[in-house]
Amino acid sequence: MKNLYAMLGLFAIAAAVFFGLRSTAPSAAPAPPRELPPLQLIQRIPVPGVTGRIDHFTAFPKRRLLIFAGLGNNSMEIVNTFEAKVVQSTKGLDEPQGVLYVPGLDKIFVANAGNGTVKVYDGKSYALRKSIALGEESDTDNLRWDEDSKRVFVGIVGGLAMIDAVTETHVGDLKGSGGHSESFQLEKKGSRVFVNVPDDDSVVNVIDRKTGELTKWGLNGAKANYPMALDQDNHRLFVVTRRPPFVMILNTDNGREVARVPVGGSCDDVYFDVERKRIYALGGEGFISVVQQNDPDHYSLSANIASAVGVRTGIFFGTSLYVGVPAAGSEPAQIWNYAVPE
Repeated sequence: MKNLYAMLGLFAIAAAVFFGLRSTAPSAAPAPPRELPPLQLIQRIPVPGVTGRIDHFTAFPKRRLLIFAGLGNNSMEIVNTFEAKVVQSTKGLDEPQGVLYVPGLDKIFVANAGNGTVKVYDGKSYALRKSIALGEESDTDNLRWDEDSKRVFVGIVGGLAMIDAVTETHVGDLKGSGGHSESFQLEKKGSRVFVNVPDDDSVVNVIDRKTGELTKWGLNGAKANYPMALDQDNHRLFVVTRRPPFVMILNTDNGREVARVPVGGSCDDVYFDVERKRIYALGGEGFISVVQQNDPDHYSLSANIASAVGVRTGIFFGTSLYVGVPAAGSEPAQIWNYAVPE
């Protein structure tokens, strides 16, 4: 009997050692977390009745409003992103291209390329306040706001027109190199404005807003420069070309090329995400190119995010990139919301 108890005791000790070793043995390493794409499609808002090309956007985030130019529809559309519906459609415009909401004045400015006017609308009632004529051949396009001077800058043929937003009057022009002004950006910590002029051998006009002095920067063979964004803190200008499709990075101190990164073709809007150091280039071939700024001199293509053919304009603010999706087949025009994962 003593032998039996001894054997059982030895068995218990051996079992405890065996299971103890098993419990302390290293387990398999957990799978690494899957890396999220830099943009995720989270919302689709139908915009019924809008046909043709969708042009530029503006926004009033506090009221959750997106405003865009329905170029092919000759309309201005206002969308409430929270309610996910159109709340105002203003028809009868003449090839609207640029739109601008000025929150302090609660006014909406709309550039009409067809007749060379900028129409001013009330931000609450959406009633027309005034129509400002800039000339039938001016081909009014992009709009930008300068808070210090309370002026709206308008891209036209031959340079930029300036509108006093308070009095709603045309107060002068800044002369460029002669071609049609496409996208442009105003310095907030200086007096220069950078203007894409693809008609003039694809140059960038640099115009001093105080003196009118004009400088021209070349793009080393790249052509068709339409969209533009600015990283003023790092003295970098982002110019997107179509032939070939690159984002060109220029040093704003001297106009020299710092880098170039291939992106999607037929791009018409580009945005710089300051917080995440990313460039979002909206290409009409069906994807959004995301370029990472590793440092002011080095850049890399992070991802090409699928969108749809014809998506080449939108607006970025906060953690959302909204893009305009033209109507196709039985599908109505839409606004797609791409979120930046936190």
